[in-house]
Amino acid sequence: QYDYVIVGGGNAGLVIANRLTENPNISVLVLEAGIDYTDDFNVTVPGLDLTVTGGSMVDWNYTTAPQANMVNRQIAYPRGYTILRSSTNFMAYTRGSAAPFDQWAAIGNSGWDWESVYPYFKKSCHLTPPQANQSFVVYDESAYDYPKGGPLQLSFTNYIEPIAIYFSEALASSSGLGLQEKETNDGAPIGQSYLATAVNPAHQTRDSSWTSFGLQASTRSNFHYLTHTLATRLLFNPTSSTSSPLVVNGVQYLDKTSGTTQVAYATREVILAAGAFGSPQLLMVSGIGPSDQLTANNIPVLVSLPGVGQNMTDHLFFGPVYEVLSNITTAEQFLTNSTKYADYLNQWTTSGAGEMAGAVSSMSAWERLPDEFLESIGAQELINLRSDWNHIQLEMLAYGVVAGNTGNLVTPGGVISYPISRGNVSIVSNSTTVKPIVQPNWLESPIDQQVAIYTFKQVRQIMSSPIMSSIVINEAYPGANVTSDAGILAAIQATGHPIYQASGTCAMKARADGGVVDENLVVYGTLNLRVADASIFPIIPSANTMAPAYMVGEKAADLIK
Repeated sequence: QYDYVIVGGGNAGLVIANRLTENPNISVLVLEAGIDYTDDFNVTVPGLDLTVTGGSMVDWNYTTAPQANMVNRQIAYPRGYTILRSSTNFMAYTRGSAAPFDQWAAIGNSGWDWESVYPYFKKSCHLTPPQANQSFVVYDESAYDYPKGGPLQLSFTNYIEPIAIYFSEALASSSGLGLQEKETNDGAPIGQSYLATAVNPAHQTRDSSWTSFGLQASTRSNFHYLTHTLATRLLFNPTSSTSSPLVVNGVQYLDKTSGTTQVAYATREVILAAGAFGSPQLLMVSGIGPSDQLTANNIPVLVSLPGVGQNMTDHLFFGPVYEVLSNITTAEQFLTNSTKYADYLNQWTTSGAGEMAGAVSSMSAWERLPDEFLESIGAQELINLRSDWNHIQLEMLAYGVVAGNTGNLVTPGGVISYPISRGNVSIVSNSTTVKPIVQPNWLESPIDQQVAIYTFKQVRQIMSSPIMSSIVINEAYPGANVTSDAGILAAIQATGHPIYQASGTCAMKARADGGVVDENLVVYGTLNLRVADASIFPIIPSANTMAPAYMVGEKAADLIK
């Protein structure tokens, strides 16, 4: 029995646990389905980020339903399966535009506007300024509450990929897009920047929610956590009236080590922080969700809440692949060459330097598309977005894969920051031991398709600039001969993939509009059950979602207090 039980030891869950246990009279239990794999070597080394993004022992190994608009591909969807849940991302710390958060407030979520959430972004992290040899990195200390800040360590890493420097210069050039470098975590990201990453500069290791918030909380006797414990059902007090709000009193869970079913009781609240797939699934198997799904799976309907599992929104990445000169370092060079691997590992081990000290992606740019183009495709919704709300994000990955090509490959690409397409998460069983169906519906919207084609062409424009031409050998995929819109779309559909930022499946908005939680993150129809993770985003932020998830954890903790 504890005051609070938190389901999910990820970015938001461990923040909440940390902040609540600052009060020594409050007891908290974190239930984490994944393993206690806190010293996984591949997780620890920043430059090995590609090795933990799919199919590893720290991955849930989700696969999507067939994607009708992506040649029916079933696409791997990595999710962290460990107490250090942020172990399977690329460590990029980006907040996006202030505009989406102001829109959260505009649709009825008081206290979630940018001015209100900006302090929570700052509270969670501590930025170490660029090093003396990184004078080209533009940043603003005031965006990070420097020098105080919170437990999450951010830095610009000891190694910035050379291909990222070329790409950055090309973006800024007149032959590129003229996107200048600036601080982009201040709520006005349009432009470009080298990425602050969750890497602890003290020893050049990945900083996760566990190594930052979790380890700090673990020194307190009132903080408890269990790994390899899969939450299977929420437990509620008996009620004699169907109109009374449900009172949750505990969580039933499967101890995967012993195979036994046990219960953790909560005297105050239960907080779901199991992510965009796990949180809606647990609600549904516990009787809260769309009545038809619950009935079909022999689950008694306790609260009919049609929005649970709906509104799934995700950022899709796509782009051509280029072969570049061999003196441009890429991840593939050492992942497939044991000699280089050993050399780079020795550099990182002895001095925290070299290729393994940096992430596969070192910079990003954010851009609005021209109104003239948007008008031509009937995208009035995109035109209407506030002027500081970016439509796309551009990235450069020091990595690429093309079947049969053994060259030195990189992938410049685009991300749809404001997708029109919406997906869902649905259950096929009354047990959480059976994975839900993940249906992102990527590129379902014709507008998303047209935005993707435009962005693809733009990436090609940048790669043909004089700066990039000096190192590019050829376009390895789909090939320079593929120029028609139909051909480009086919290439995107054949290779596009997520960057693992699913959100919105327990949306914070009015119940009548398909909402699941109110502005205090309390699930409709309940008294003391909250959701606090990326699933509550009513509208997806316009950049990577790690930083917003930390922010949600910080704000949720204050709401609970």
